[in-house]
Amino acid sequence: MNQIAIIDLATRETKIRAVPERLRERFLGGRGINMAFLYSLVEPKIDPLGSENPLIFGAGALTGSGEVTAARLNISAKSPETGILGDGSMGGFFGPELRKAGFDHLIILNKSDKPVYLFIHDGQIAFRDASHLEKLDIHQTLGTLRQELNDRDVQMVCIGPAGRKLVAFACICGGYGGNAVGRTGMGAVMGSKNLWAVVVRGGGSIPCADPGGLAQAIKKHYRQVTTTKGFHATSIYGTLIRLNNSRLLGLEGGKNFQVNVRDTDGLDIDDFLDQYEVGKKACFGCPIHCKHVWKIKTGDLAGLTGIGLEFNAAGALHFMAECEDWETIMAFYDRCNRYGLDVASASAYIAILMELYDRKIITKKDTGGIEYNWGSREAILGFLDQAAKREHIGDLMAQGLLKAAETIGHDMMKYVVHSKGLTIEARDLRAHKGQLLGEVVSSRGGDHLRGRFTMEDFHLPPKVTEAIMGKPVPSDPRSYEGKAWPTVWTERLCAVVDSVGICKFASKWMSPGLLGFDEMAESFEAVTGIPKTGKQIMSDGERIYTLEKLFNVREGMSRKDDKVPDRYHEPLKYGPYQGEYIDDNEFQAMLDEYYELSGWDKEGKPQPETLKRLQLDDEEKLHSLASV
Repeated sequence: MNQIAIIDLATRETKIRAVPERLRERFLGGRGINMAFLYSLVEPKIDPLGSENPLIFGAGALTGSGEVTAARLNISAKSPETGILGDGSMGGFFGPELRKAGFDHLIILNKSDKPVYLFIHDGQIAFRDASHLEKLDIHQTLGTLRQELNDRDVQMVCIGPAGRKLVAFACICGGYGGNAVGRTGMGAVMGSKNLWAVVVRGGGSIPCADPGGLAQAIKKHYRQVTTTKGFHATSIYGTLIRLNNSRLLGLEGGKNFQVNVRDTDGLDIDDFLDQYEVGKKACFGCPIHCKHVWKIKTGDLAGLTGIGLEFNAAGALHFMAECEDWETIMAFYDRCNRYGLDVASASAYIAILMELYDRKIITKKDTGGIEYNWGSREAILGFLDQAAKREHIGDLMAQGLLKAAETIGHDMMKYVVHSKGLTIEARDLRAHKGQLLGEVVSSRGGDHLRGRFTMEDFHLPPKVTEAIMGKPVPSDPRSYEGKAWPTVWTERLCAVVDSVGICKFASKWMSPGLLGFDEMAESFEAVTGIPKTGKQIMSDGERIYTLEKLFNVREGMSRKDDKVPDRYHEPLKYGPYQGEYIDDNEFQAMLDEYYELSGWDKEGKPQPETLKRLQLDDEEKLHSLASV
C-alpha cells in the first residue's frame, strides 16, 4: 500500500516507490498527487497524443477505506480535446481494488510497440498481449478479459474503438455503464500508448492509522449523508432530476441554447422510472445507489439494457438536440458506453452539428448522407458510429471541438457554449452568475464538477452561506455581487473531494448538509495519521487548484481564455428569468474579484506571494518531490 508504480510501456520496465509523506501532506492523494506528477513530468507544448505525455492514475487517500462513498480514482494527462489540463474522476470498484492490489498511483510512460494490457495482482505487474481485443467494444473487452483470467471479480478499466482510434473525446471506462473518466479525452491518451486495458486484483487491506477513530467518523458521516433530503432525491432520481428542475426554471438550453423554454411538455423523469428502470447500482461503499439499471421491453429496441443514464447525456440530447424519445437517449447512452465515447461531449457535438445543418453551414455532403434534423435518431446514433470509426463529419469532430472549428469556419464557435474548448452542460446558466463563473474559469474547461457553485440553486439566506463558507452570499442567483468567493470556495472543496476520493454527491458541492472540509480532515487524519484541520485541508485544496492553474498558464492560458460564451450575451427569451443575460462589464468585475481572492494577478497568473504561501514557489523542490 501507499506505493507508486512507474510503468514504462516502451521498455516494459517498472519501478516501485513509496508515496513520499511530504507529497501526501501537501497534495493528499488522487487528483492532488496526480497534479504534482503531471506538472513535473509534462514539458510545455508537447503533443497530447505523443509518447511523451504521461497517463497518471491516482486513487483517493480514503478510497477503499470504508468512508462513505470513498471509491474514487482520478486519471490525468495533457488533454487531446482541449490542449490543456486533462483529468477526470470515476467511481465504481477499480480504485479500491487498485489499492488492495498494492498501489495508490500508476504513472504510465511512453508507448508500447504493440497492443498491451496490464495485469496488476498483489504488487506484481505483468504486460500481456492485447491484440485479440482490437475489434471488441467496451462490454466485449470486459467479458473477454474476465473469461481469459478466469476471474469474474477482477476490476478493470479499458478503452473501446474510440480510444483505439484516438478520438479526442474518448473515455476510459470502468464497467458496463456509469463508471468512466469521460471528459478531456483520457481514452485517446491511453489509446495513443497502445494500452488497451488495466486489470487489477488484490487481496490486501487498506492501511489505517487509527481504525477506531475512522469507525467513529464513518458512523457519524453515514448518518449525516443519509438523513438529508438531497440523499433521498439523488438515490431515487440520480442526476436526471435536473431535467424537471431545469424545465420549471425555464433554463432548458433548447436547440443548442437558442431558446430557453421549448414548445413541448418534454420528457419526465418519473416516466423513465415507471417504464424503464428495473433496478439500482451503487459504487463501492456508497449508500446513495444513484445509478439507474434500465431495460427497453418493447419496440425495435426491445431487450436493450444499460446502467447509468446521466443528465449530461439526457439533458443535452433532450434540450439541446430536441430529442423527445427516452429510447433514443438510452440507445445513445448504450452506444457511447460500448464505443468508449464521452456522453457529454458527444451529445453537445450532435446538437452543435444540428444547428450548423439547420443553418446550411454543413450539408449531407459533409455528413455522409445523414440529415442532421433536430431530434433525429438517425443523426444521433449515426454521429456516434462516424466518430468511433473516424468517418465523415464524425472524423472531423474526433479531432476535438477547437480543431474542427478551424476546418468548418463560418464563425462556428459563436454557436458553441463552451470554455477553453470543452462544452458546458445543457442547463442554461445566464441567470446563475456564480455557476457560470465556475464553469468559465474551470481548470479543465467548461465543467460543472470543478468549481460550480451548485448551492446557488437553493436561494440560501446569506447567514446560512456565511455559516458554511465563511462569507455571506446573496441569495438571488442573478446577482453578480459576492459570487467570486463561493466559486473559489467550491474549487477548493472539489479539489479536496477528488483528492481524498469521496463522491461529490456526498459533499457540500451537492447540498449544504453533506460532508465538508472538517469531515474530510477528520477521516484523512484517521486513515493516514497526518493531522489536519478543516482550515488546513482547505488550504491543500487551494494548493492543488493553483498548481492546475500553473499548468495551464504554462500552456499559454490567460484572462483571454476565461471568456463567457457568445450566446450568453443574448437575453433569455422566456420564463421566470426572461431578459437575463451576461453583462460583460459586470462579469469582468466579478472575474477581477475572483482573481484577487485566488491570489492571482489581473491576467489570472498566480502571484509570487501566493506561490510562496502555498509552497509552490520553488520549481526545483517541486520537481524533486514528484520525480520518478
